Amino acid sequence: MKIVLLLIAFVAMTGCTTSLSARAMKVQDADTVTVARCRFVGDVQGSSGWGNLAASAGMQNAKNEGREQAATMGATHVIWTGVAGGYSPYATGKAYSCE
Repeated sequence: MKIVLLLIAFVAMTGCTTSLSARAMKVQDADTVTVARCRFVGDVQGSSGWGNLAASAGMQNAKNEGREQAATMGATHVIWTGVAGGYSPYATGKAYSCE
């Protein structure tokens, strides 16, 4: 019975992530080597109300929010500088345009 409840909870939590716009889907995760010749366009941040047991979905939602901000700035890449779960998941990063 516990396994069934855990499975239902997992399916419910993974269905709670936000979807990305077409522009934000193109924003890629990067590292310092990848963006070495790119233009820094700004800092991004995101947060989510999905925490605690749904921390995984919450962290993804926070990154999605940051990725949407990056897309709005014209960024093509993001270096995540901080991602945390817990009760109040958040993500911070630096957005770059590599075009």
